[in-house]
Amino acid sequence: MYTNNKIQSYHLDRSAVIYVRQSSAYQVENNKESQRRQYDLHKSALQLGWHENQVIIIDEDLGISGAKSDNRPGYQKLVSMIALRKVGVIFGIEVSRLTRNCRDWYELLEIASTFDTLIADEEAIFNPADYNDRLLLGLKGTISEAELHQIKCRMVRGRLNKAKRGDLEINLPIGYERDELGKIRKSPDESVRTAIETIFSLFQKLGSVRGILLELCRRKQELPYHKTTPGIGRKIAWHKATYDAIYLILTNPTYAGVYSYGRRKKTYNPVDKITSVNTVAQENCEVFIKDHHEGYTTYEDYQNNIKMMEENHYRNQMSIGAAREGKALLQGIVYCQSCGLKMRPRYSSQRYYYCCDRDHRRFGEPVCGWASACRVDNAIVDVALQILNEGTVDLTFQLMERHKKEEEESYKQWEQKMKRLDYEANLARKRYESVDPENRLVASTLESEWNTKLTALQVAKIEFEKFYPKGEKIKFTAPEVKNLLHSLKEKWTTDKISIQDKKEILRCLIERVFINTKGKVLAIKIIWQGQIVTTLDVPKYLFSSSHLYHKIKKMAAKNTDEEIADILNQAGYLTVKNKLWTPRRVMDFRLSNQIASGFTKNEKLKINSGYVCSQEAAKKIGVAITTIQHWFNLGILEGRQRIAKQSKLWIYLDSDIIQNLNGAASFSNTIKTFRSVMKTQGFKQNEVVQWAKANNHRILRLQRGKAFHFYIQPCITNLNKAILDRSM
Repeated sequence: MYTNNKIQSYHLDRSAVIYVRQSSAYQVENNKESQRRQYDLHKSALQLGWHENQVIIIDEDLGISGAKSDNRPGYQKLVSMIALRKVGVIFGIEVSRLTRNCRDWYELLEIASTFDTLIADEEAIFNPADYNDRLLLGLKGTISEAELHQIKCRMVRGRLNKAKRGDLEINLPIGYERDELGKIRKSPDESVRTAIETIFSLFQKLGSVRGILLELCRRKQELPYHKTTPGIGRKIAWHKATYDAIYLILTNPTYAGVYSYGRRKKTYNPVDKITSVNTVAQENCEVFIKDHHEGYTTYEDYQNNIKMMEENHYRNQMSIGAAREGKALLQGIVYCQSCGLKMRPRYSSQRYYYCCDRDHRRFGEPVCGWASACRVDNAIVDVALQILNEGTVDLTFQLMERHKKEEEESYKQWEQKMKRLDYEANLARKRYESVDPENRLVASTLESEWNTKLTALQVAKIEFEKFYPKGEKIKFTAPEVKNLLHSLKEKWTTDKISIQDKKEILRCLIERVFINTKGKVLAIKIIWQGQIVTTLDVPKYLFSSSHLYHKIKKMAAKNTDEEIADILNQAGYLTVKNKLWTPRRVMDFRLSNQIASGFTKNEKLKINSGYVCSQEAAKKIGVAITTIQHWFNLGILEGRQRIAKQSKLWIYLDSDIIQNLNGAASFSNTIKTFRSVMKTQGFKQNEVVQWAKANNHRILRLQRGKAFHFYIQPCITNLNKAILDRSM
């Protein structure tokens, strides 16, 4: 029963505010009686002396909890009106309607006391400026907050107790549903199960979420998801594969047969007024029941998948990170021998190198060490490619068998997709045929849906035939695989293999690489998978790109330094100092990079190409160097020499050539002297040489008396013998 002795005339001059609030949308929809009680408070305001036009109802906060005030626009409006001295009294059926937070409640009491505003509920009117009323209102606010805490505790403890038994019905991810008894089971839709199983299978093979995404995009395979439609509920739909969808499937323990509760925790920051949701660690989950239901993968594989994804983030010294696009092939597996820390790849313009600079970046210490990534990669790649020999053919066939299973798996998914689309098209047809033809409003809509389903089915058939054309598939044989293995090095150096694939190949072979960067020589220790160790000593400085290194290395076996310099200059390649290549610079490059050549005097770097320098040729034949040069000019000896700048002469020599020219050959009745051929044919000396080589005749140098003369021994295998007889 109200007593109006606290109401003064200035209170009646202001407005009477009816504050209406309910805590949730469910209460707004179902608890109508509480709303009626709150709206009926305007009758009490009229009885106490306020006019109809002075009564203001604030109901913007329907469906919002009273635990906070910053998310309630109606409450903020009420406080603003009080501060402007527009409110004489605030009506609420109870204190909990205004707020369930003591901080907000005492702030409201302070403001109401300052601006002479009364507070009324269904039982009485209170003046916050009066000590006794203030004390009673404070007690009511404390009880209201405690009541909210008790309500939450009962609800939370009830849910937790049910969750500990694994009976609390939580939202299930795609691929799971509940049976009639409420138990969790796999989805009966085979296409959904196959899609999820494919994700876990691909992760075992590819090892990264992005790798799975690219593979699914290549196959043009879709992923299922739950689509919620108002009035219908959740149903299974399909969309294009996304990174987030794949990541959520791999990290959800439900797919490993685990029932978990409390994996996410909400925290509220009252200063910034932000609510954040954080994922808690597995050991901190309130409920974590293993082997609760049938999983798509084992719990052990789930843990390994989580560990691998953490390593792919490249966040700590122990993780190798996912293979990325940078040119440094040992990214993630190279370490400093001096301090044991991981070396990170750094890129500067066209150069890139491995650098151990963690302490330099964090504490300003000197850089521990650095090494040319190009030089290190080239050395290790050479060793790795030697390991990949014909003994790996069996592994190649195993890989082909695995690829065959993947293709069969993909083919199965496509078949399931075709069946699903065909079923949806038939269902749309039946719906259209069952409707009354006279009801065109419904018939036109169903006809449009039928056409849409038929179009989707036709598009899927076209894509299916594109990916799986009819005809006999090509089968590889062991010799073909060996030939492919032989060409691996060429494809590697010509960049026909992507950077990511190169890194994955090296990671399959190598566990870690340690580099000692002290001095001019890089001491490299390779720890292979299986803990076998290989050590290498590599020059520290490499003044070129890796592509140029392999280009010069390939040419050095067949070209002289002069020819290599000409080829590089014609192709537009410059040295690291942007200068043209010279024979001397090519030679320095080869020597500093330990590149073997077919045109060098260095026996350690010599390739048996058949060419020797003019000094060595003169020594083996037993003549002067000028004679070798003269014979080369005539064409008697074959060699390599640039015309300009009097470059070095390289002569092709073998045992037959040496025997023909050192005077050790025996005489024969068929041989003729150069002079007789020149006289009868009218040739010059160099023309005789050209004529003899064109007809496969043998040029001999024999001693007659004290002098040596050149002779021609005819080739008796064709008609040239008769021509020679007539001419001589």
